[in-house]
Amino acid sequence: MELVGHLRLSKQVWIDLAFFCAVPIALAMLSAVLGPYVSIFGTGGAIAYVLLLAIVPWWLTGFATELASKRIRGRLPLWLIAAIGAIISGPFVSLYVYFVNSIAGDIWPALDALRPATFGAEHLKAAALSEGRAIVLWIAFVIIFQETLGWQRFAPPAAGASREERFQLSGAEWTADDDALLRSLIGSGKPPRAIALEMKRTVGGIRARTAKLGLRNNRIGDSSAD
Repeated sequence: MELVGHLRLSKQVWIDLAFFCAVPIALAMLSAVLGPYVSIFGTGGAIAYVLLLAIVPWWLTGFATELASKRIRGRLPLWLIAAIGAIISGPFVSLYVYFVNSIAGDIWPALDALRPATFGAEHLKAAALSEGRAIVLWIAFVIIFQETLGWQRFAPPAAGASREERFQLSGAEWTADDDALLRSLIGSGKPPRAIALEMKRTVGGIRARTAKLGLRNNRIGDSSAD
């Protein structure tokens, strides 16, 4: 039971790993396959180059989006929070990409042939297009992960949720078996704190789920039992 509870509480962590590691690595490999980098850097150099340009910018954007989410505190929809985070991270990502390209250009001069002149019209146009594509891609992945996997990393908490209820939303999800166990424990007359301990959840989460299911616990308001 403890192992199952631990795995359930860790779901958001696994989603974090998939989003912040698996996604940028997959995008980098796709860029290495479709782009001209192998012919310039060789296979090993191409993989290292695209990984550097994919993972660190992805993490920088995630950090900026996390800050935006905490500052906004649920006042804006998730897609707009993701867009703000991507825009905020833009200058830092551009600086990082310039730094990586400068080093790579010194090692592989052929790279300069693929890039327009710095701060020229073509360079600014390419930078704007790249930034636009990056913002759209970031928003798309954030929304997809939230809608399909229930990812709560940047999602605002439900309005009026208490601190304990927000913890529940960012941790364990309620399953049909959980609801059946909750009904059974309430039917046995156990107080909320005892139920919370047995189900490895918070007292606030138990009370919130009890109310949502329309269940009645005669000891729910018994502060001495808590």
